[in-house]
Amino acid sequence: MNRVNYSKLAGIILIFALSIALFIGIYSLTKPNPHTPTARQGVLDMSGWDFAAQKLANLNGEWEFYEGELLEPADFLNGTHGKAAYIEVPSIWSGKKEDQGIDSKGFGTYRLHVKVQDEKQIYGIKIHSIRMSHRLYINGQLEGEAGRPAADEAQHRPGNTPYSTFFQPNGHNIEIIIQAANYVYISGGIVNTMPFGLAGDMNTLNALQVGTDLAVILTMGMFGGYHLGFYFVRRREKAYLFSGLYLLTLSVVQLFMGEKIALRVMPGIPFNFAYKLLDFSMFLSAGIIILFFYSIDTRLLSKRNMTLLISPIVLYMAMVALLPYAVHSEMKGYFFMYLVLVVLYLLGRMLYLYMDKARDASSRKELIMFSGAILSLGIYLIFGILYTENAVQTDLIGKMGVVGFICFMNLLLATRFTNAYEKTELLTNQLLLANQLKDEFLTNTSHELKTPLHGIMNITSHLLEDEEYHLSAKQKQNLWLIKDISLKLSILIHDLIDVTRLKHGELLLHPTVVDLKVVTQMVLDVLEFELIGKAVQLQNLIEPDVWVMADENRLRQIMYNLVQNAIKHTEKGTINVAAKVIGENVHISVEDTGSGIASEQHEAIFEYFEQLGRPLSEDGYTSLGVGLYISRKLTERMGGEIGVQWSEPGVGTRIAFTLPAAAHTQAYLETASTYMNQLRDGHEAEPQDYSGQHDYTILIVDDEASNIHILSSILKRHQYNVITAFSADEALEKLKNVPHVDLAILDVMMPRISGIELCRMLRSEYTILDLPILFATIKDTPQDIALGFRAGANDFITKPFDADTLIARVQTLIAMKNAIKDAMHSELAFHQAQIKPHFLYNALSGVISFCYTDGEKAAYLLTMLSHYLRYILDMDRKTLFVPLHREMELIHAYVEIEKARFGERFDFVCEIEERVRDIEISSLSIQPFVENAIRHGLFEKEGHGLVSLKVYEEDGYLKVKIEDDGVGIPAELLDQMSNDERESGGIGIRNVRKRIDSIPGATMSIHSEQGIGTSVTIFWPLSH
Repeated sequence: MNRVNYSKLAGIILIFALSIALFIGIYSLTKPNPHTPTARQGVLDMSGWDFAAQKLANLNGEWEFYEGELLEPADFLNGTHGKAAYIEVPSIWSGKKEDQGIDSKGFGTYRLHVKVQDEKQIYGIKIHSIRMSHRLYINGQLEGEAGRPAADEAQHRPGNTPYSTFFQPNGHNIEIIIQAANYVYISGGIVNTMPFGLAGDMNTLNALQVGTDLAVILTMGMFGGYHLGFYFVRRREKAYLFSGLYLLTLSVVQLFMGEKIALRVMPGIPFNFAYKLLDFSMFLSAGIIILFFYSIDTRLLSKRNMTLLISPIVLYMAMVALLPYAVHSEMKGYFFMYLVLVVLYLLGRMLYLYMDKARDASSRKELIMFSGAILSLGIYLIFGILYTENAVQTDLIGKMGVVGFICFMNLLLATRFTNAYEKTELLTNQLLLANQLKDEFLTNTSHELKTPLHGIMNITSHLLEDEEYHLSAKQKQNLWLIKDISLKLSILIHDLIDVTRLKHGELLLHPTVVDLKVVTQMVLDVLEFELIGKAVQLQNLIEPDVWVMADENRLRQIMYNLVQNAIKHTEKGTINVAAKVIGENVHISVEDTGSGIASEQHEAIFEYFEQLGRPLSEDGYTSLGVGLYISRKLTERMGGEIGVQWSEPGVGTRIAFTLPAAAHTQAYLETASTYMNQLRDGHEAEPQDYSGQHDYTILIVDDEASNIHILSSILKRHQYNVITAFSADEALEKLKNVPHVDLAILDVMMPRISGIELCRMLRSEYTILDLPILFATIKDTPQDIALGFRAGANDFITKPFDADTLIARVQTLIAMKNAIKDAMHSELAFHQAQIKPHFLYNALSGVISFCYTDGEKAAYLLTMLSHYLRYILDMDRKTLFVPLHREMELIHAYVEIEKARFGERFDFVCEIEERVRDIEISSLSIQPFVENAIRHGLFEKEGHGLVSLKVYEEDGYLKVKIEDDGVGIPAELLDQMSNDERESGGIGIRNVRKRIDSIPGATMSIHSEQGIGTSVTIFWPLSH
């Protein structure tokens, strides 16, 4: 126990040491070179200073000072200034004593000449704090200001926000003039040093100082919100409320101190509001921290003492809220000293309680955290005051105190979880008991399952061995499949039992001399059925007479797990089992040409319930994850080792294990020879695909050969063609090669590409009517079913299923597909039939009009109409598509009829690529638009018109464009036509749109502008 406590203490000390080292490192970067020259009588000679190597310098030393004068650069040029005094910078105006010093409230002007060597460099100056307003002139130019210094207090506007300014000197001499004024604070003057150096170094300094302030603010804000969140979850813990409020108020204080981030970001904040908020937040945080300590341990403070300590703080907060800033700031120093005394009092109480409770380890630990927190708080307050009064050059130590306080406070609160942890331990023990009961239930259930399973295996073996039944080859194959599946399930049940036995140390082994080649061959025979449909070969490369000392059943279990794992992750190639004797051990390896294993997973795959997690989206392709874990444990129990010997993603894997070598006897040799001479009759695999025999073809996609065999047998008995695929890639390839598939049955859990992903891929090419999809899977939760339907499935069937249910689902989906296709065909034929009388009516109207005026034109019109009728009557009523040249002949007949009727009112221009004339399109799908362009586009306008028709191939589409320069279509009507909300242009336009929309990939768009014309563009996919 002591060792654990010492290690924890060492860890805490190490964390603090690293934090201190980090702050020291930052401090060293922000601290200027200590060997900087100092100014003498208003002149600072930096001509010998190498800014590139020696970095920043401080503008410290004797500056010229003109008290009671606000001088500008022109005043020094004209000589209109008083006699200069010399004052140390930095220093504060603390008031005159015996004619020495400067009044704390007043105004004056600082002046310094800086000599530099390189006049071409860009220099920078950092202003930290000049109370309580100033203007900065460099070489006669105003380079910066905060507030507005003035000789008249009424004209004065306070302000004190840090900033940096950059400039390029005109020569080797730099003149710096600073006007300063203070009427509101207890002291004035240039309070902090002003770093001076190259622009790059100045930017680095700014970044570090602003960065540390932001880091402290964000840390306090983050932990403050974190503690408040804890309080709102568990309201009984008042300590979290006070600690959260304290850290948030402290972050507000930090926003207006140091680099004054809030004033930089929002320079428009009024001075009085900002500095009153600073003082109010500072003393509010002090009151909250007293409440925090009281809530942690009431022995630290009585309620009466707590009230007495907080009362002066509340008094000053009232002064801040009610009195002007200039008034209450005069009292600020006294109240700061009071806070320091409060911290010392609390620290003394901590030491007293520590000595009194030294034997109580828990209380002692909390008191140490208490003491550290109070000490850190004291460091923050003291060094904050010292930095404000220029007693120290940096406020990093104060910030380090804040970080220390946060650390100690969080450690203190963390110890409060001890009781909760003890309760958790109690619950854990109860869960362990429940887990033990679960293991017992699993073991008992597995034993119950073994009895009927072994009955199936025994009956199957009897049928295979009894020659009385004269079984056919196919019947024997099915029996062997039943036996292999039963054996696979038996091994899985053994794995479940063994996991429980291993956890409780109850697994017993019975070592004996085993022929490795024979055991391997038995395993390969059992797993041979899983290779159906895969281009994978199992090869037993073990030489005869290789013997090991092992439990034969457990060795077979190891080999089964390794070979099955290789089969699962190998799509093509070979799986080789080899062995060689090295010394007193036999090294056995199983090598595949599969997907491989990443190097970081070589050990993880042998852990309990670990799978080699492939990044599969929603496929759920996982097993129990105990096979390799059991294999490792069994190998180790038999005196061997197992691991990944070699693996490369995308190339393959070799898993190897060792077992002790053993001598063999003649009896063992005879037994092994007997098994190796046995053959499986009727176990040859038959072709899985069965097509061209029946009306409907069904695609089955499943990675399990046994599932495909069962589905194929059922579907073939009911007169369906069957196409099989063992992966998504194979399914996509077969869909390209098979011209017509009526239904797809998909398994959800498949390697690499899941059934869900395959369904989405198919839906990108086939609609739910073109290719219905039926999911067959063991996953039947509402979430899984919803996921399948969102991916595009038509129906779901849960494994295991009976043949009648499957056939009913298949017949329903195919019948639905046929019924909807018939309905669509009838609807499209109806739309097409509607257009024919519409066109005939318009044409006959034109013929009748000419019969009374121009017999020759009427005869010509009848000739054109006869051509049209001949095309119509020759057309098969069931034909929905015609070659493009037939459509063009109809258009030519119509245009000639209109020209004969209306003379030279319009021109018709037609451009068609020769290579597209034989492409089939929807019949009467172009002519209605040409008619609409002529009748409604041109005849409603005054003067001559033009209609053009262009047909050509573009990017795998047939593009048809009909344009006219007619009256155009009103915007409202065009919108209705685009949304198919209104019949326009007669019967034709709407029906053509419906027929085009029924073709996958086909689109139609209409663009029109009144007074300019209309354009209709149609795209037909050439693949439709």
